[in-house]
Amino acid sequence: MDAVNLFDHKGRFFEVLQETPRAQTAVMTIAPRQDAGPEETHDGDQIIYIIEGEALVRMKDQERRAPAGTLILIPTGTPHHVRNVGWVPLFFLTIYAPPAY
Repeated sequence: MDAVNLFDHKGRFFEVLQETPRAQTAVMTIAPRQDAGPEETHDGDQIIYIIEGEALVRMKDQERRAPAGTLILIPTGTPHHVRNVGWVPLFFLTIYAPPAY
């Protein structure tokens, strides 16, 4: 079993934690009032789970605030962007299916 403690990786901007041929897990930490980089799309589904902080997630032309505890499914090919709108680091888990990185 490949078990990982997510909090051991808190503070790193982006880190892939696990991977199989069909899925990949990663964590991301975004500094206060910063973003994850340019808008992007993936050739598979992406699931984001906000662990700490508050994000503003844009998918296509819709935006939603996402506090800790929020789960977001980003369908294949959907343009999206994540920004930390809070004053503390944003820490989240992301799952890609299939692997994206």
